[in-house]
This record gives sequence, C-alpha cells and structure tokens, in this order.
Amino acid sequence: MLNKIKYDNYGIYDGISETIVTTNKGWTPNAAPMGIIRKKDKLFVRMFKGSNTYNNVLSEKTLVVNITLDPLVFVNSTFTDLDDSDFESVNIGGRNFAALKKAQCWIAFDCTNTKLTSEALVTELVPVGTRMNKPLIRAPNRGFCGVIEACIHATRYQLTEDEKYLKLIKAYGDIVEKCGGEAEKEAMKLIYEFL
Repeated sequence: MLNKIKYDNYGIYDGISETIVTTNKGWTPNAAPMGIIRKKDKLFVRMFKGSNTYNNVLSEKTLVVNITLDPLVFVNSTFTDLDDSDFESVNIGGRNFAALKKAQCWIAFDCTNTKLTSEALVTELVPVGTRMNKPLIRAPNRGFCGVIEACIHATRYQLTEDEKYLKLIKAYGDIVEKCGGEAEKEAMKLIYEFL
C-alpha cells in the first residue's frame, strides 16, 4: 500500500470524477467509463451487476483508475472492447494490473470493504501503485463534457429505450457541435452510430 496520495495531482477531486476503469481476469483486459467517488481522502466506486468490470472486481479485487481526456476512449470503451494493444500489463507487488497505455496518469487500487446489493457493488479503493505519464493541466472543454453526458444517456437509452434519453443525447450533441474540437465531434458521431 502507498503512503498518502494527493489525489488532486491525479485529477481526482471531491465529488465524482469521470475516469476509465481497467480490470483484468488473468490477462483478459477490460475498460469501462466509470465515475470515481471521492469523499475527503477516501475513494469509492459503484458498479452495476452483470458487467465485465463488476465480475472482474469480484474475482480479482483490484482495478486501475485511468485519467484521460480522450473522448474517443470514453465512447469506444462504453460501446465496444478496446484492442489488447491499448493496454499495458503492469506488475505491482507481484500482481499484474491492466492500465491504458495512453492515459495521462493512472492509479492502481485494491478493492476493499466491498458491499453487495441485488443490483450493484460499492467498494473502497486503496492505492497500491501510480504512474504519471503527462501533466494534467488543461482547461475544461464543454464539448468533452457533452460527450461524457451523452455516453451516460446513451447507456440509459440502451437499457430502457426511453425516448427522453434520445432528447438529452441530442441536446449534448448540440453542445459538442458548438464547443467541441475535432476529437469531441468524432466521438459524438460514434455515439450516434452506436444507438
């Protein structure tokens, strides 16, 4: 276990930070967008039953939180499996963790104090390793935020087929078109293709 980590240095602030969580079972890596909950200096994650991430965390009791501002990674990991070439295997204390090669930074965690409900699990995250690949300084981009929100509503639409989510996706798509760069606009096009 690591000494106290300054989570702010890794882009994780109080509230919910949008990240890409990577897990593995043996060497079968998986990536999924996931909000990391920070309350003071404790981190938690809540994940719903039935996903590969959920099953891997139950099995391995580890995960990696990857920080990236690449909107295409958020969209592709929401709707498809990333290529094995997008991952790297990192050995920490004799255990292998799957991390994203192009993440700006990542923190590997043990999952402890896991609570299960009929729908989800909530687990506390205890850091065991970190890597900083690039500095995190960047002004927020409304287009990037729009992509994240559209991904969330797209997954809800896929689960419920409720038309209100299509309206929300369109509203965020308008923001992406007005405020986003080329990467955000390409990511938004992919979301529409996956619907």
